[in-house]
Amino acid sequence: MGPCAGSDRVHRGLVGGSALNAPTPPSERDRALAEIRAAYEGYRREGRERIWDPRNRGFARIVRDRDRLMMELLRRTLPVSGGSVLDLGSGGGRLAAVAQAAGLPIGAWTGVDLDAMSVAEASATYGWAQFVEASADALPFDDGTFDIVVASTLFSSLPSAELERSVAIEVGRVLRISGRLIWYDLRYDNPANPAVHGLGRKKVAELFPGWRAVLQTTTLLPPLARRLGPLTSVAYPLLNSMPLLRSHLAGHLRRRVA
Repeated sequence: MGPCAGSDRVHRGLVGGSALNAPTPPSERDRALAEIRAAYEGYRREGRERIWDPRNRGFARIVRDRDRLMMELLRRTLPVSGGSVLDLGSGGGRLAAVAQAAGLPIGAWTGVDLDAMSVAEASATYGWAQFVEASADALPFDDGTFDIVVASTLFSSLPSAELERSVAIEVGRVLRISGRLIWYDLRYDNPANPAVHGLGRKKVAELFPGWRAVLQTTTLLPPLARRLGPLTSVAYPLLNSMPLLRSHLAGHLRRRVA
């Protein structure tokens, strides 16, 4: 179909009384969410979970150190009397199980994920917690609902700057004024996975202007860690002592309250 025929069809749809039946073009947000869903499907189709094999000694060390750090961040920031936690991009709900096993003072745990299969899996496995299918830029919660929001490898998976900004705004909205954002995410791009991108300190500060961020570099570059094999116990801490070889930023952010 040539450009004139296409233009005529659009013109009739807008002017000739059939605009209500014309398909609505996808918005930038719709395209971004479709891209995220496509990445999920691609991971499943390609069997990408094989690179996250806990039998791999280097990857197991990454998981152990990450879990320990995340639990320490939660322990430091949760109210002693028990607090409410929102895990954004919760996947199959594993972090909830780690937190429960650590005996943290959690009054309520809520996970949110865009992927329906992950939400169903988490709901079936961890019945004591709540898991909701939703997009992180349109959270179905009231203002100031949570003491803690966890964003673990969330923002690096958002394919547009606009979606990043919208999610950051939602984080601030659902957090209590005294609440904390727990951050763990890539600081480098991953050439092997175009569906993710890194966020450095400057980018984090742009997303949360006026917030106080306490962040540290952590996690040995996963492609390197996975190749350590039987040398992991010796080589991992040695290599991880070099800041340039750490692939992630981790820590917490909070609003500056006058």
